[in-house]
Amino acid sequence: MENIILIIACVIGLILMIKGFIKSKSNPKDNSRPPIERKPKPGQEISNDKLVVVKGVSYEDLKIAITDFCNLYNQEEYAVLPRLVTISNLEFVTTFPFDIKFEHYCFFINYIKYPMELKYNCDITGWATTKSNDKWITEKSANKKVMLFIPEDDDKYDNVFMTTDDNIGYMLGFGMKEGKQLPDDPNKKFVPQAFDIKDILGKPSEDFQ
Repeated sequence: MENIILIIACVIGLILMIKGFIKSKSNPKDNSRPPIERKPKPGQEISNDKLVVVKGVSYEDLKIAITDFCNLYNQEEYAVLPRLVTISNLEFVTTFPFDIKFEHYCFFINYIKYPMELKYNCDITGWATTKSNDKWITEKSANKKVMLFIPEDDDKYDNVFMTTDDNIGYMLGFGMKEGKQLPDDPNKKFVPQAFDIKDILGKPSEDFQ
């Protein structure tokens, strides 16, 4: 009897935990933040090469999408501090001066492609160098330059695709423990990024938190 009660209590606790997680991630307009003292300061930047290029969306819509993403992930810690750089009216580059976890980086690409409360159709591609301890990264894909994207025929909406610089393709499904290597050619061949971080210094930019 005691075992049954314990099992029921564990199940209820798990349900409440899942509901709490969903609730915390379902309100992109909640702009609560931790104390400002916990936010990284200028001079504490972390060198990294994560970069995202977005084309075909207005600055106003992209700003709303990035703000909403920050609202979702910065309530308990400053996990995402993107910098939006304007290249032209419909082309933008996002960098992460204080770095960002690889999983949050993938979530960012997916969210900008599929924002919760906006409707637009953009082209989005990211580049980064993977590390062995990054989520979804295996021994075969670690320490490689990779390109991340969402293909036009995507119908699952909860993943990103990744191509390594030696053209091995992966699907990173957010419900999967590790990236799934694609059996055939990658959905897109790897192409070098059009912009380096050092090349866009001095261009109009805005920091988000």
